[in-house]
Amino acid sequence: MKSLWKGFVHFLTSARVAIFLLLFLTIACTIGTLLPQNQTQEVYLKLFGKLGTRIIHIFSLYDVYHAPWFQFLLIFLGINLIACSLDRLPKTLRLFRYQEKRNIDKKFFQNLSFSEHFVCPTSLEKAKQSLISLFKKEFGNLQVINNPKFSLHAQKGKISYFGPYIIHTGILIILFGGLISSLFGFSGMMFIPEGKASNTIFLQGRRHHQRYNLPFSLKCEKFIIEYYPNGMPKEYLSKVTVIDGEKTIKKDITVNGPLDYKGLRFYQATYGVAPEPTLTLEVINRETNKHFLVTVPFNQSVSLPDSNGYVKLVKAFPEFMNAGIAFQLEVSEDGRIQQTWVFEKFPNFDAMHRKGKYIFRLKDYSRYTGLQVKKDLGVWIIWGGCIILVLGLMISFFIIPQRIWLQLDTHPKGCEIWLGGTCVKRKVLFRQTFENWVSKIKEVLPCGT
Repeated sequence: MKSLWKGFVHFLTSARVAIFLLLFLTIACTIGTLLPQNQTQEVYLKLFGKLGTRIIHIFSLYDVYHAPWFQFLLIFLGINLIACSLDRLPKTLRLFRYQEKRNIDKKFFQNLSFSEHFVCPTSLEKAKQSLISLFKKEFGNLQVINNPKFSLHAQKGKISYFGPYIIHTGILIILFGGLISSLFGFSGMMFIPEGKASNTIFLQGRRHHQRYNLPFSLKCEKFIIEYYPNGMPKEYLSKVTVIDGEKTIKKDITVNGPLDYKGLRFYQATYGVAPEPTLTLEVINRETNKHFLVTVPFNQSVSLPDSNGYVKLVKAFPEFMNAGIAFQLEVSEDGRIQQTWVFEKFPNFDAMHRKGKYIFRLKDYSRYTGLQVKKDLGVWIIWGGCIILVLGLMISFFIIPQRIWLQLDTHPKGCEIWLGGTCVKRKVLFRQTFENWVSKIKEVLPCGT
């Protein structure tokens, strides 16, 4: 039982396990980025066929970041990081609190990565005072060793030992924020016709069959769209009003200008023909060439100017036989009822295909705005984790843990000095630092090698 527990602990504290978990998470995030998320089954069938769609649904690849296996990977990686950190913490604390207890002699200095030997025509006591003052400015606390000769030991940059732990803390906070977002966040769509209000979000992903009712409403006052000369949409925005009890807030939502309210973010995502649209038609009298603008509500007859006839909107088609948006009209002229069509892409369709007193052209129609809604409770936690992670990286890479040893002894010419130093990383840079220490000693004391 004891060996089984040791094996389990070894598994949890294994760096290989952490690498594999990070690899799986990287693959999962890549899939979540490249594979269209929260699409309908028809979209996946069209893109990947029956087998591909089945695999996508079995592994919940249509909503990777809310899939149970993705949440499990986040939790398992967090446990692994905590276990690894706790396993290595005692050794790090020993390094941080280290006090030199070894016998320091000539051989000790010769075995160090960097060492230098001086002979100074200065008394031992004067050299002690000068060097203690010099290195106290550099290192702060000095450990004095008399075993049996006078020696000094000092450390600098010890905080660097905790750099990996700060990095791990940042990663853990990021994982926690991601888990909070995965468990309690959601993504959905709101579809609001012009002039109407709604508080219903149609959830996407694993909860696509559910609806979420907001404690406030959004009213689409107006949807505005601009086109390029070739007819492609250039820019579109929704003028909305947030209605929260007696409180109202007006805001323009654009593609790159979302609305943030009560922890929710509303993006301009799509638009389309309103379920029961109202048309603005340009009516041209063929005989007099007079132009009129007529507003035609859905399924209501509107009188034509200078006539006993009427026009009525019968049907609306967001996409009609690959010809784009189309509307079917019922037209009464001189007691004769006809059916005709107006198209967004083909303004002269009625003039070319129907003979009558009037020509109808589509000028505008009421739309709905499609807003993507996201609730991400963990986003600020993730940002906090990122800041801590960057701080840990800066400490690990830019602060170098340095250690020096200094020994003084009497000499026929005055006093003998041994200086040694070591560091665990960036030794090329430390060489320059060590040479600077040697230069400072020679400035303080007239020494020869």
